[in-house]
Amino acid sequence: MTANQSSFLHTQLQMNFSFLHRLTAIRRSNQALALAGNVAASGLTVVSVSVLFRALPAAELGAWVFFGTMLGLGDALRAGTLTTAFIRAYAGAGRARAAEVVGSAWVLAGLITAALVGLALLARLWPAPVANVSLALFIRWFPLTFVLTLPSFMAAAVLQAELRFDKLLRLRLLTLLTFLAGVGGLALGPGLTLERVVYCHLTAAGLTSAVALAQGWPRLTDVAARSRACVRELLHFGKYSVGSYIGASLLRSSDTFIINFLLGPAPLAVYNLAGRFLELVEIPLRSFVSTAMPQLSAAYNQGRRADMVRIIERNAGLLTWALIPAALATVLLADVPIYLVGGAKYAGTEAANLLRIGIVLALLCPLDRFSGVALDVLNQPRLNLLKVLLMLALNTVGDYVGIRLCGNLYGVALASLPTILGGFLFGYFLLNKTLPIRIRPMLRTGLAECRQLLAQLRGRPAPALHAESNASIPVSSL
Repeated sequence: MTANQSSFLHTQLQMNFSFLHRLTAIRRSNQALALAGNVAASGLTVVSVSVLFRALPAAELGAWVFFGTMLGLGDALRAGTLTTAFIRAYAGAGRARAAEVVGSAWVLAGLITAALVGLALLARLWPAPVANVSLALFIRWFPLTFVLTLPSFMAAAVLQAELRFDKLLRLRLLTLLTFLAGVGGLALGPGLTLERVVYCHLTAAGLTSAVALAQGWPRLTDVAARSRACVRELLHFGKYSVGSYIGASLLRSSDTFIINFLLGPAPLAVYNLAGRFLELVEIPLRSFVSTAMPQLSAAYNQGRRADMVRIIERNAGLLTWALIPAALATVLLADVPIYLVGGAKYAGTEAANLLRIGIVLALLCPLDRFSGVALDVLNQPRLNLLKVLLMLALNTVGDYVGIRLCGNLYGVALASLPTILGGFLFGYFLLNKTLPIRIRPMLRTGLAECRQLLAQLRGRPAPALHAESNASIPVSSL
């Protein structure tokens, strides 16, 4: 090998290692880890659901779905009351204050768990046997399941507040992989029954909580630092955030209820087919929000309002620009995914046009979502609750009027426009009373972030950010 060839090979190896290092650094960023967690959770959930659909009879599968829905409602009450309040109080706090917040959160989470478990246990005392199989399954297994998930719930809250999304990803994967291994092994071996599915779920929940406790992630010993004042503080904030959480759930479900009762199940299938693709927008939204909330809370607790503005502009702007190519491709090619997933029977229905309308309206979602999060962090959860309730009212009335006028699913699509615009404008103007968020600087910052990330991946010098958007937090830490 000549000296020139050796030098060339050495240079190429250095370039390859440099590229891999940059790619690894991007992958290890909090946003990438949160995104990976959501994608992995969605993928593993699809696989496990497919196993259950093939292995269980329809009646047993329906009972399991009901059990999961009711368990999710319990989780919503616990998470909606605590998660936002906890992160807001914990992020950026000193050691003593952080221990007080964790200990007080343990007390409040324990009280919520005990109250819901107590209600389920009281239902067992009902003199007549519960005839409904689904309800009987829930009453029997909810108490143990909810108690087993308490340590992992607290661990997830602490890890999110500390921006340890690498550990949070491991925790989520442990739960999903344990459950999938259980149901998959039983389906291939002795056979899968409803009772065995519950056992797999309990095993996954218990193992995840045991590992979290062994690692010290839930910080159970901080219970000694609890205080009544902090418990009241978390509860006072949580009573609004839980309302926003439940209201958002009802907002997502209101279309389904109204379409089912006014148009019937066939149009509902068409609507849901388009909605499946729009759910993909939620994956990056949830990921960015979960990483930005602790940063916003820390900036608020430390009085750094300018950093809060920059964090919102950076995240919302980057997401908006990232959605634009997806929106253009969807508008042009919406019929293709509809045909591939739904088949020929959905070709020519409203599904493709509903998908086009939905993806265009989704461009408003990043700033709308971050305005709601910012209102919570700014200790204005009541305003965020009013925003969600306003959107719920607009959507419900709009769906009814739209279907009556159009007689088809386009009435629901038309109702989405005032719903999203109303929530967007309400949240935007409320937020601007406290934080000077503007759309043009947000778009400039987001475009600069896109260029910087692409340049970082290619190993080129990153273009300088606009002076107004030069945040003190590096891109790789977002």
